Amino acid sequence: MKKKIIGIWICLLFVSMTALPAIGDLNAAAVKTQEIKKSSNTCPSLISGSTNLTYMVAGKGLRVLRSYWLHVPPSYNGSEPVPLVIVLHGSTKFDIQNPTSFFHYCFLEYYTDFSTKADQEGFIVVYPNAKFVLRDPFLKAWLLYEYNFKWYPSWQNKLVDDIGFIDDLIDTMEQKYTINTSRIYVTGYSAGAFLSYSIGSYLSDKVAAIAPVEGAIGGRSDDKEPFYYTPTPEHPVSVIAFHGTADENVPYNGSDKFVSVNTSISFWVEHNGCDPIPDKNTSASGKIIRETYQNGENGTEVVLYTIIGGTHIWPGNTVHDPIGEISATDLMWDFFVAHPKR
Repeated sequence: MKKKIIGIWICLLFVSMTALPAIGDLNAAAVKTQEIKKSSNTCPSLISGSTNLTYMVAGKGLRVLRSYWLHVPPSYNGSEPVPLVIVLHGSTKFDIQNPTSFFHYCFLEYYTDFSTKADQEGFIVVYPNAKFVLRDPFLKAWLLYEYNFKWYPSWQNKLVDDIGFIDDLIDTMEQKYTINTSRIYVTGYSAGAFLSYSIGSYLSDKVAAIAPVEGAIGGRSDDKEPFYYTPTPEHPVSVIAFHGTADENVPYNGSDKFVSVNTSISFWVEHNGCDPIPDKNTSASGKIIRETYQNGENGTEVVLYTIIGGTHIWPGNTVHDPIGEISATDLMWDFFVAHPKR
């Protein structure tokens, strides 16, 4: 019986690696205009054609067919190098009743308004899609679109190379577009924040700055394991991070599964050689605390925005952020502009 169950899951895994992306591409144009809402999972620009679902072969893992949403601003003409921003989504559940729905929309484009920012500022933005992952098939049968951070050891993670995917994606963007190679930036939300931390470490030779939102540099599956961490980068990378003190998914002070925000920030402050004592600023309401660690190597800085009472959300999202004092998208773009690769 166990062999039969394993066989079924292997078949599902194979289908997820091959058939789903192609089916999703065929159905991408079926999104209806009336379904588009600020809090929905569809992209308005998908209707206008300014954001497109694109495929490439990437990475060294078993799953080599990858997809991403690409948004090129109207101002781009290839005559001048432009920045590249990579925006990573969080974990997304697999909908067995609508198995191709994941490829019908770019939720993060709505959630962050990064395409709007790209049009205003003239940079290219890409939203990579995670691959289908099977977790704990004998107990939970937990099906997710989830990234592999590389530092956490598991048999599932060995099946997909997300660091290799992002590395190849950057190369592809540089080949197809006129990219300013000193201005390549990565941000991510939740699981995407974990991966953005990892990319800052593994691809520190390419990335100028990262901007994790509600993530951490390390964790484990249960208390029987040691904590695993992203490795030390070879090059300095500027960091701007956002985290709410009431985040229950990735607790601010850490948990039995995730390291704390302080641990994550200290890691980058030490690596970049920044001043250990931050310049601290608190908003008039007392809900937003900004800590800036300055004078890092090659002009790097580390900035932490703590949102008092903030939950597991993207700060500034007009639907989900009840505090609404800051826009993570605006702040991280200003930070990116000030921190090219040197």
